[in-house]
Amino acid sequence: MLLALLLLGAACRHEELDTGFDNDGYVEFLFTKDGNVSTRADIAEDGSGTFANGDRIGLYIEQNTGTYRHIVLTRENDTWTPRLKKSELGDGLVTLNAYYPARDDIQNEITDGMHMHPVSNDQQAEGYEASDLLWSNKTVSTGSIPGNRIEMPFGHALHRLVMNIESKEGKLPEDLAVSVRGLTQGCAYLFTGQVTPAEGSETEWITARKLGEGRYCAVFYPQKLKQGEKWVKISIDGKESVYKSPATVGGSSSLEAGRQTTLRLTLKQNGAVEPEPEPDPSEWADSKHWVYGIKSPVCNPDEVVTCFPDLESFPTGKWFKAGEYSPEYLNWSPECGWYDCDKRNMFGSYPDFIEDGNLCWAAAASNLLHWWMHHNRAYIEAYDRKYGTDLYPDFPSRPSMEFVGTKESGIFDLFRENFANLGNWDYAAVNWFLNGTVGRLYPNDSDIETKFQGYFKEVFAGISVATLNQMLTKEDFNRTVKDALSRRQALGFVRLAMPDRDYHDMVIWGAEFDEAGDVSAIYYVDNNDYYNFEGTGSDNDYQHHRMIRTPIWYNDDMWPVHMGTGKSTFIITLTTVDLGRDIWQKAFPEVRAEDE
Repeated sequence: MLLALLLLGAACRHEELDTGFDNDGYVEFLFTKDGNVSTRADIAEDGSGTFANGDRIGLYIEQNTGTYRHIVLTRENDTWTPRLKKSELGDGLVTLNAYYPARDDIQNEITDGMHMHPVSNDQQAEGYEASDLLWSNKTVSTGSIPGNRIEMPFGHALHRLVMNIESKEGKLPEDLAVSVRGLTQGCAYLFTGQVTPAEGSETEWITARKLGEGRYCAVFYPQKLKQGEKWVKISIDGKESVYKSPATVGGSSSLEAGRQTTLRLTLKQNGAVEPEPEPDPSEWADSKHWVYGIKSPVCNPDEVVTCFPDLESFPTGKWFKAGEYSPEYLNWSPECGWYDCDKRNMFGSYPDFIEDGNLCWAAAASNLLHWWMHHNRAYIEAYDRKYGTDLYPDFPSRPSMEFVGTKESGIFDLFRENFANLGNWDYAAVNWFLNGTVGRLYPNDSDIETKFQGYFKEVFAGISVATLNQMLTKEDFNRTVKDALSRRQALGFVRLAMPDRDYHDMVIWGAEFDEAGDVSAIYYVDNNDYYNFEGTGSDNDYQHHRMIRTPIWYNDDMWPVHMGTGKSTFIITLTTVDLGRDIWQKAFPEVRAEDE
């Protein structure tokens, strides 16, 4: 998952904060998370969150070069107080720095131009929230503030390490504790907003926060990996095992500010830990791969045909273009193994359909759930025999896993009918369907949150099979895609299109790799394209559902993974969905799926 997602709004969601104030000289601050106006500061496991009444933000206002005034703003009645007039900011160009969480132990006048921030070495509880620093630095001209509004997007100031620990014996010990060595002393320079560790700062052991079964995290100042140095410590029943730092993780030797590193470790029977080997690029070079279970031809440029404008001639089972400048497409067929649930009423144009313009996350989750249920069919049949098929008489019955190109998806209809038409996340929807965890979802019926526990609660209660991964580096992206393809996992993703900050949730079903073993193209489905090739009287039953091929390239932007041929479309998250076979096997050891 990407730590910067704390700064992301939900996919397909665009909000504005209506304060109701006129231009009376007061400034209205909009503290945002990566451009989206936020209203709460509840921080979830994935790092997502927003601001709520009662939250406090610290603000440094430049008085003179190198001298800053510090105040604390509190959110009251959906407004940041005390309210400040433009004259209170100063004249001309003024540098502002905002940070969260606010502190009361800072002097009113700052003359050294630094904000000191200690990181706790015990992050099991409150120490984590106090350590995780959000920062925003902006220079404004007080003589020209459009609408008297100043928008300050927050970013993560520290590095976050996530440690996924598995046991070769299956279950982890209950008293397992995890620590990591990191830099805990540093500051942010108010002139530039740069966050840096203190000069001469030494690493110390930080007790990590537990996120869930086998998942731990800690935040600390950016630092370089030092090969062979003690880095992660596992403690069990008074015994310790230490994992020493490698030269690189994910192809990088730096643990940078505002980014996240995921480390996967295996606990062996003797108590020692070993890292999971990273994918060998040579195994992926010049190759093309489908997500597990897909039976379709990969795209061969020499075999792509052009069909436009004869819509009825779109072929099935072959890649084609709909014009000279068209991307490559592949039509859906019953045996292909991939799914393409589409929105039908994006703009409320069809009174017979439920409006679904912001439900891209639900369409993407429905695709992933069709795939998940199909490949777990044998276990689901055993589950139904044991527990029945109607666990919730007061709620909709579990929709069918079947997908037919000419009919609506029962799974997508379930989300359409039971959740608000607001932006959200595919991973949250997948987990809710299985274990009933509402999380950040917005059900229309409050009873869904309190009484519905998931269609597979007897096996997956409290267990998440869908995980959000933020793509802060090229290495993050390639490692996550390769891991998913190797582990029989499916892939959702969020695309960010600038400058409109348009977030859109979709699904990747395959990928191409270049000579260096990096992803060079993806095969994906877009739930917004149902009507793209609408044709009157067409005989092609599968014309509405198609795969799209698009190139992937990289640079050093804030979002380094580019999608398509332009410079303003990025992939910023990947959702991995696991089949959960280890969980199924514990519940039904006598069952074997066809592929096991």
